Amino acid sequence: MAGTADATTSTIDTSTGVVVRKRIYLDDLDGYGMLYHARYAVLFDNAVIDFWSGVGWELDPSEQVFVIRELTMTYHQPVVGICEVDVHVWVERAGRTSVTYGFEVLSTDHGVRHAEGRRVVVNLDGQTLRPAPIGEDVWELARPLLAPGLERPAA
Repeated sequence: MAGTADATTSTIDTSTGVVVRKRIYLDDLDGYGMLYHARYAVLFDNAVIDFWSGVGWELDPSEQVFVIRELTMTYHQPVVGICEVDVHVWVERAGRTSVTYGFEVLSTDHGVRHAEGRRVVVNLDGQTLRPAPIGEDVWELARPLLAPGLERPAA
């Protein structure tokens, strides 16, 4: 995964992909005042939606549907209290019909990795719900997410 390091380090490398700042609210916390474990995946989802909305992509379920095939996560150090975090997102694998995202939840100074993971999504045709190639328009918009040396697959 990009930015590999221990949970705490001087600065975690975020040069690959994009970083989206997200706010942690009171209702995100568990009874111990720590970010509830399931909220880490929601932070990632929201960061991905923020990225795609920001580059002008519009969801059209009649054309394509991206479904989650796999989600893995490792927790390193809890987020405590109401604060902001940075969600670092990149594409580590680009398939003809699927994409593997890498992600990290970091402190805003990028000195602490709270969690990291990966998520595989598959593009389905909006009518048949069968795997379908990811369109050129999507790959063009995804360019800032691609890890160095990663090329989108040929159509």
